[in-house]
Amino acid sequence: MINKEINIIGGGCAALSLARLIRNLPNHKFNLFVGDKNKTHKDHFWGFWKVKINKEAYNNANHVWSKWSINTYDSKHILTSVKHPYCVIKRKKWLDVCRKQLESEKIKFFENDILEKDDKLYVQNKKIEGDLVFDSRPPKLPSNILLQHFEGFVVTSKEDVFDEKLVILMDFRCDQSRGMHFIYLLPFSKRKALVESTMFSKTVEKKEFYLTAISKYLKKYFNLIEFTKSDHEKGIIPMHYIFNESKYIYNIGSRGGAVRPSSGYAFTFIQKQAFQISSQLKNRKKIDTKIHNNIDLFLDKIFINVINEYPLLGPKIFSNLARTLNGDEMAKFMSGHASLLTTCKIIISMPKIPFIKSFFYVVYRK
Repeated sequence: MINKEINIIGGGCAALSLARLIRNLPNHKFNLFVGDKNKTHKDHFWGFWKVKINKEAYNNANHVWSKWSINTYDSKHILTSVKHPYCVIKRKKWLDVCRKQLESEKIKFFENDILEKDDKLYVQNKKIEGDLVFDSRPPKLPSNILLQHFEGFVVTSKEDVFDEKLVILMDFRCDQSRGMHFIYLLPFSKRKALVESTMFSKTVEKKEFYLTAISKYLKKYFNLIEFTKSDHEKGIIPMHYIFNESKYIYNIGSRGGAVRPSSGYAFTFIQKQAFQISSQLKNRKKIDTKIHNNIDLFLDKIFINVINEYPLLGPKIFSNLARTLNGDEMAKFMSGHASLLTTCKIIISMPKIPFIKSFFYVVYRK
């Protein structure tokens, strides 16, 4: 007997990750409003470190590396973790993994766009009813906030130029005049890699800026001039805690606070949120979608203010981080599982005066 109806809004990572976990709840039926089927969603890579809650994504990952580096003009730190390797999975692949688990008469898919009015959701002028509604639509971004913005593409060379066993997580040997800027490079083979130019600033640059930065980087550090480009990627991620609260709706994914403000990483935190909600539903507990603890969010605010006020400190901050932590510690820290000892080590390693000033700024701003 069905006595509960759950509506999930969205056809992306948060919506389908949650749906796959709660699909077998007894006495429930599910409606997934995935949006207009004619809309095209470009494929792209999601990065994460392997931890317990993303084990299935790890098992389906497109690429896995146990080593990654953070480079500056003055240093190169290589971190290693066999237990928590760095992974990427393509968007379409993960959504296919989820969809294959949703083949059930209890689940109905609707390919209609959603209209919001007075904090309520409508489809084809009909109010979406049900016992619970989880909304994963992209949120509106606040103005005048620090952004992580990036653009890049997959590079294919005719010669062996890349170290296929080493991810370049951050390379700061590039133009720092417009904000904190680094190159992100994922080597898929000795001749093929995803290369992105990434910035932390309030102003999104024109396309030429990112592409020029990548070309200069490849020429200078890989002696690579001639190459083909494919799989263009770009994005804008708010370095700001976004948590939309609604009277009748539970927000999940980026609109429900899943993105880690200080890093922009979201995939693992979306999985954490989905597991948390699934456990609450199965144990008939009150739904709480918040996944970041207050201490982490407070420290994120301090870090973001430092980057905003002192962008040229970026290379030193991340170099110190890589020098202070081992691979396991960094992977767990970036995945939201840092121990108290790790957190203390990170705080001690940071430039003191800028962080103390930002500490008081954040405290008194509250």
